[in-house]
Amino acid sequence: MSSEAAFLIVDDEQEVCNFFSYLLRQKGYRVITAASGAEALGKLAKNRFNTALVDLKLPDANGLEILKEIKSKQPACEVIIITGFSTVKSAVEAIQLGAFDYVEKPFVDINEMEALLERSLSVKPVSDELSKAQLEQGFIIGHSQKMTNLIAAAQKIAKKNITILIQGETGTGKEVLARYIHSVSHRNDRPFLAFNCGAFTETLLESELFGHEKGSFTGATHQKKGIFELAHKATLFLDEIDSASPANQIKLLRVLETGELLRVGGEAMCKVDVRIIAATNADLAKKVAEKKFREDLFYRLDVASLNIPPLRERQEDIDLFVEFFLEKESKAKQLPLKQFTPEAMALIKNHEWPGNIRELANTVAQALLISKGDLIEVEDLPERIRRGLATETTVRVKPQEREAFEKSSFKSLPETGENLCALLDQFESSLFKTISFRNGFDFELFNLEIGYWRDNLLATLIEKAVEDTYGNQSKAAELLGITPRALRYHLQKTRKKGSDNQA
Repeated sequence: MSSEAAFLIVDDEQEVCNFFSYLLRQKGYRVITAASGAEALGKLAKNRFNTALVDLKLPDANGLEILKEIKSKQPACEVIIITGFSTVKSAVEAIQLGAFDYVEKPFVDINEMEALLERSLSVKPVSDELSKAQLEQGFIIGHSQKMTNLIAAAQKIAKKNITILIQGETGTGKEVLARYIHSVSHRNDRPFLAFNCGAFTETLLESELFGHEKGSFTGATHQKKGIFELAHKATLFLDEIDSASPANQIKLLRVLETGELLRVGGEAMCKVDVRIIAATNADLAKKVAEKKFREDLFYRLDVASLNIPPLRERQEDIDLFVEFFLEKESKAKQLPLKQFTPEAMALIKNHEWPGNIRELANTVAQALLISKGDLIEVEDLPERIRRGLATETTVRVKPQEREAFEKSSFKSLPETGENLCALLDQFESSLFKTISFRNGFDFELFNLEIGYWRDNLLATLIEKAVEDTYGNQSKAAELLGITPRALRYHLQKTRKKGSDNQA
């Protein structure tokens, strides 16, 4: 730790403030304490801090609000939330709002606490850790802030021995997230077992989950261990948890509360130590309100809740997913690596993706197999995606998004940006004054010509970037803010068009 490090301790319990003051000051660090939210904000205005430890429940404020204020006024200050077990759910929310981590009262392991404080003073960029996880797990996190916050929270709670509930629409990757959590948890040297509660009848589900004794029912010719016993000391992923019957929900609740289960037809309790990660695409809180899911089981599962956003809220990540699935499918099927044409990608980005990532993966795999040439064309896409072509030939732009584009595009360019924007305004004005729809207008031809203009403009930009970097394509891609593969795709397309024109 740096001797110049400054800590802010915000807790209305004097014992907690005394504990951290003694622990940190004996190491030579500066410590300032506050017993309320108002006092904490006052200290924040007059001092700079490296780390703040903030109690979640203060007499005059919510710890989450203090967290937001700290991150707003001093973004570099790491915040550790102090909480009790009953408020772990709020602590997880805090991490998704930018908290570094959380600690539970009472503080038992001093060495672990010191290690946490040390890590808070030497934080590695979250992107570095996530990139490593992406490489190891094949887990695409992307650029979405929602997903970055979600995975940051998942990393923290993975190391806590608590039950996790993952909620999200069908195909969003709930099991993939569960496997990632297991891989960074303290149980990663043990198996990860996945079980779908919706795949069995009530009777069969009970037997599969809790096991049965020989002769307990017709066909039970031998004793069988259930999935809970097989997952002892490991991680158990229970998908479609809402499909469990009321009777099985009671048994699940008992395992979560006591760590004990009774096999079907059994008389002796079996003790198990299992990390539960449950998942559902249903709104469990709504099911509880409708009396379709036990309220006590819901609260046992909902200790830490992670909600995966649907793909339509992560449009900035679609390019990454497409690239990942193209590589994966090409290797698996031993096919040459292809790329989607800009027109095909426009339709892909414009699609709502009700089936989320799973639907996108299947679409990429199908288009790769159907396509004949080096590029995957619009006609290679499924009909449900091509339907958008009838009314929209480019990605949909909402009025407010169009206005934002007009205000920001080209104006950010140095010196000539304003002039370019003015010239484009003149072009647009002249165009609409010239067009007479009553005399007929060939929209498809116009769209084709605009496409040629755009392609030539992009090709010239890329060629200039490559020229300015003396032929270094990786550096040119970095300057353009695109991937080297995207740069090679545009160069390949330009050269192909050039050879076609010469022919």
